[in-house]
Amino acid sequence: MPDIAVRSPDFWEGVAEHVTAKVKPVLRQGGQARAPIIAYLRDLEAVARRECDSRAAIQVIASGRHVLGDRSAVGPADGPFART
Repeated sequence: MPDIAVRSPDFWEGVAEHVTAKVKPVLRQGGQARAPIIAYLRDLEAVARRECDSRAAIQVIASGRHVLGDRSAVGPADGPFART
């Protein structure tokens, strides 16, 4: 997976398409194929919670994880979007 340390505001505006492109190909595959995408989305969500000011972007990433079966919580419990 590519490095996701810092993303531009343009990236966050198009994050729905990015997440869809990652999630859709593995929807009908098992856990072994989904695991790297789930890990990537967890990392991306953590970065989004630090860098992005869009609640919708964070929800899209979390939804992508949930569609793939990941129910874990990501991010600090006291962050600006802690209840997203």
